[in-house]
Amino acid sequence: MVSGLNTRGEEQEYGVKVRRRDVEVEVWGSREFVETTFERLRSEFLQERIEAARTIEPQPSPQGVTFTEFLAEEAKRIEREPDMLKGYEKILLIGYYLYMVEKRDFTYEDVEKLKEEARLSGLENPRQYMSILIKRGLVSETGVEAGKKVFKMLRRGLQYVENGFREVEAQV
Repeated sequence: MVSGLNTRGEEQEYGVKVRRRDVEVEVWGSREFVETTFERLRSEFLQERIEAARTIEPQPSPQGVTFTEFLAEEAKRIEREPDMLKGYEKILLIGYYLYMVEKRDFTYEDVEKLKEEARLSGLENPRQYMSILIKRGLVSETGVEAGKKVFKMLRRGLQYVENGFREVEAQV
C-alpha cells in the first residue's frame, strides 16, 4: 500500500490485487475501504475453502477395484473428468490408487501401465510431473528396486487427492 498523499499533496488511491489459480480479486479506494474489503473477502474465501474441503469426504477404496473403476468413481466425486486433470494430478491418482488398494509404493512403470489401462492422455513425460510432485512435497523418492525408481505418496499428497485436488490450510 502507498502513503495517503502523493508529492502534489493530493489524496492517493490504495489498491490490492490477489490471484489464486483462475480467480483474481482487485480492490481500489481509500486505505480503510481497501483494508476492510480485502479482509472480508479473504475471510470469506478461506471459510468457503474450509467448508468445501469438509464436504468432500474420502471414500476408502475397496480391494479388488480396477484402476479404471477407481478413476470413474473419483471423477464423479471431484466432479472433473480425468483427462481434464493436470499431468501431475493424474500421477497422484495413480499413486493414491496403488497406496489405498494395493498397499504399495509406485514406479514409472506403474504410471505407464495404469495410464494405458485407463486410456489417460497427457502423461507423455511423467518424469517432469514427478519432479513437480516431489518439489511440492506430495510424493517422495524412496530409492531403487530392481533398477527402477520407487516413489511413495506422502500424507500431504494423500490429503490433496482426498480434498479434490485443493490445498487445505491447517485449521488452528
